[in-house]
Parts: sequence; structure tokens; C-alpha cells
Amino acid sequence: MNLSLTEIQRHRGELLERARAERAEVKAVLSSQSNLFWLVDRGVEVIKFCAARKGLLVIGALAFAVVQPRRALRWALRAWGLFRLVRKISRAFA
Repeated sequence: MNLSLTEIQRHRGELLERARAERAEVKAVLSSQSNLFWLVDRGVEVIKFCAARKGLLVIGALAFAVVQPRRALRWALRAWGLFRLVRKISRAFA
């Protein structure tokens, strides 16, 4: 493992150049996906808005249940099944 100083410096230069190239590639990929990041940010804002106004969600759910009770019941059963699945998975990993 006796590498000369010039070999170490050459290897270091190669690694630095590779790191620069990888950073440029990551930057290009992320900048091409900016619309997706915007959409995710907006979704998070909507979820925060709804979480802060739970009363609106309850009123909307009740109105939906009154207008379309069968569909509301189907969605409620699916949501309950999804809740149970998530709870079962979280207990398995806990």
C-alpha cells in the first residue's frame, strides 16, 4: 500500500472529477422533475389545510353520505379495510 504522493494526488483528482460529474447529473435529474416537486408541495399544503379544518372534512363527509349513501358506505368499508391493513403491517414491523 505504499502509494507515492503523486499517485494519491492523481487518484484524488479523479475522485473529485467523478463527484463533480455525479453532482451535475443529479442536478439535471432534479431540475427536470421540478413540476413533480411542485405538485407534491401543493399536495402537502392541501393536506395541512384540511388537517387544520377538521370540521370542514366532517361536514363534507356527511354531505357526501347524505347525497350518495351507497358510494359513501363502499368508500368507508374500503377505508376501514385499508386502516386495518396498515395497522396490521405496522404491528408486524414494531
